Amino acid sequence: MSHFNEVANEWDTTEKVTMFNNIAQGALKELDLSEVKTVMDFGCGTGLFSLALLESKPDQQFELTGIDTSEGMLAVMQNKQLANVKTHTLNINLEESDLDQKFDLIVSSMAFHHLNDPEKVLIKLSKMLNPGGKIAIVDLETEDGSFHPDNAAMGVKHYGFSRQDLNLWSVESNFKMFDFKIIHTIHKNDKDYPLFLGYFHQV
Repeated sequence: MSHFNEVANEWDTTEKVTMFNNIAQGALKELDLSEVKTVMDFGCGTGLFSLALLESKPDQQFELTGIDTSEGMLAVMQNKQLANVKTHTLNINLEESDLDQKFDLIVSSMAFHHLNDPEKVLIKLSKMLNPGGKIAIVDLETEDGSFHPDNAAMGVKHYGFSRQDLNLWSVESNFKMFDFKIIHTIHKNDKDYPLFLGYFHQV
């Protein structure tokens, strides 16, 4: 994760902040946060997605745990303060380690394409939910590998995912319900790159 440590302090550009605010607004149309108190942001980066999500509910109090393998990104996230969010950060690789905590909601944005085995991680995350808990994953719909300027340097392992991919993960993870919806589109390289919300329900 040396790439992300190197760019952490310059990560929160106006363009990225706007993009993740738009992604959060798209996700909020599908997510019900009314009963949510504890949240994990898996692969949180600087917290742009999860903090935008929770900031939109100023009358609710949340406890947010940001998990990432980049200490630099976590340091930036930890310096952000919201009146309605108590933030913790953990430098841990859940592909290699376990975490004995439970959450009402686990979110992840633009992180799953960096995983060696995303289905294995989803199964692990599913065991970290409180009863009735949910997982919301935002990532690229299957693309041709042109989204990132240097896939190898940026640790890209997958060129997005399809509805069929996530549906299979849902079955293997024993979720009762699964939804898939395009919530945002990024235009770059003279192409449109759709972002999906994969919403897994334990009901």
